[in-house]
Amino acid sequence: MLIFKKRLWKDRFATIQTYYKSPKFAFLDLTYWVIYCFSNPYRVSRKFLQKRGEKEIYAYGETPYVTYHKMACEVGLKETDVWMEMGSGRGKGCFWVAHFMKCRVIGVEWIPQFVYLSKVIRTLFRMKKVSFRGEEIQTTSLEGVTVIYLYGLWPPLQLSPKVKLITISEPIEGFRVVHSFWVRFPWGRTRAYVQQSF
Repeated sequence: MLIFKKRLWKDRFATIQTYYKSPKFAFLDLTYWVIYCFSNPYRVSRKFLQKRGEKEIYAYGETPYVTYHKMACEVGLKETDVWMEMGSGRGKGCFWVAHFMKCRVIGVEWIPQFVYLSKVIRTLFRMKKVSFRGEEIQTTSLEGVTVIYLYGLWPPLQLSPKVKLITISEPIEGFRVVHSFWVRFPWGRTRAYVQQSF
């Protein structure tokens, strides 16, 4: 637990040092910090999953900004791309991608409180390139999407061969691995896989 907390603080310091050079992003990120001082996201997720009767109630986790940065570079993300995060949580990563990579971003999340607050922050900061969907990933539309980031199990969805899929720790069966690279999370290092359908 001590190592985990140490890594969280290291990520926080890296965020301030690297990404707070943008005042708008610094203010946006600090807004998240203030809001969630009063509402722990891990607790919010756990209560939601308990209410649904899920077996795995400790499934929530967050991707550090430096990992989003690495993924965006590895897939060659451009302004013309449409990035979708399946299981976007609080939406922090979606805002990072939209702000720094300048592309359109779609966050898909099933926890209503996360979706609601993400939409409030989107409106507050006038982030027109970001949108959030309060739905399950199995039912979401993939129309126009060029890059998908998913930390978890792949739902039974068909992908166009042009769409790049990024998964964490292991590739998805039935997809072709384009390449892989190391990424960092608070719990440690692992590989991310860029894949495409055949």
